Parts: sequence; C-alpha cells; structure tokens
Amino acid sequence: MKLNSLLTVGMLLAATTPALAAEDLGFYLGGQVNHTSVEDNIGTLDESAIGLGIYGGYNFNDSFGIETSIFLTDSLVDEMDLRIAAVTISPVIRHAFTDSVTGYLKAGLVVNKTYSNDDGVDEDYRGTGWLFGAGVDVTLTESLALRVSYELSETEPEYSELENYYADISLKQFGIGLHYRF
Repeated sequence: MKLNSLLTVGMLLAATTPALAAEDLGFYLGGQVNHTSVEDNIGTLDESAIGLGIYGGYNFNDSFGIETSIFLTDSLVDEMDLRIAAVTISPVIRHAFTDSVTGYLKAGLVVNKTYSNDDGVDEDYRGTGWLFGAGVDVTLTESLALRVSYELSETEPEYSELENYYADISLKQFGIGLHYRF
C-alpha cells in the first residue's frame, strides 16, 4: 500500500510539473524519508521502521553519475532500541524520459551497523554488502527535484562474540526525498 501511495504521488507530480529544461549535470544534495523493513535469513528478525537519510552525488553526463548516502532507522523492535545505520556508494545509470522526469538505476556497496542503545544490551553487528536501487527524479524547479525511490541491500554482519554468525540482513527501503542541484 505504501509503495502504491509513493508511486501515485510521483506520477501525479510528473504529470503536473511543467517541462523545465533543467541542467541536470553536476553536484546535488538532498534529504529523504524512508519506510524501511529489515529481515534476516534465519527468521528471527522481520521488522519495519521509519528511516531518515541524506544523499548526494555528481552527474558526469546525462546518463551516468555517482551517488553516496547515509541513513539511519528509528527503533525496529518494540522491546529494545534496535537501529540500523548505513553508508552507501554506487554508480548511477540515468535516463531522461522527459525534460522533467528522469529514471535511474544504481548498484553498489553498503556498509551498515545494527546496534542498540538500551541498557544491558551490548550488541553491535557490522557488515558490508551490496545495494540495488531504482527511482524517479521529478524536476520541480530549475534547481529542485523530488525523488521517489526503492532500494534493496543485503549484508552479512559480523559479531565479535559469535564466530559462525550466518544471518544475512536484507533491508528494503521505499523513500521520498527532495534534492537541490548546484
């Protein structure tokens, strides 16, 4: 349901936004709100939360760029304050459908940390993995763009006290953001 709402908003804005032949090259920086769901492959973790992030990048030409992001989630588990923070970097392939609507695909690297700030809980899992993403940027003004996105990442966390910890963590994010082009 949430994905349908985000896509509907993106399509309505794309349909009603005037064609602005914005220069889409160079640096951009923005913020994003995500609906984040996380699960592991052994079935003990299947939760969701709201997440916040910042992203930025550089478009080398009309078709190719590079992007990085930092995001964190609100508490994922009611019984304890379990959160995830991550940093990503990835090349981005872009395609302009109109002067105001650009779609993109990206695949890259994610480094995340799953942690808790609760008293008595001293668990800290760190992992490195892969990231796939897709989305649409809709030009609102010459320098401002709306983003609707989906990202999937998977990491294999390491935990210092468990030598054979084997739970891969899958993270899915549906997001809506706003960025400024410099």
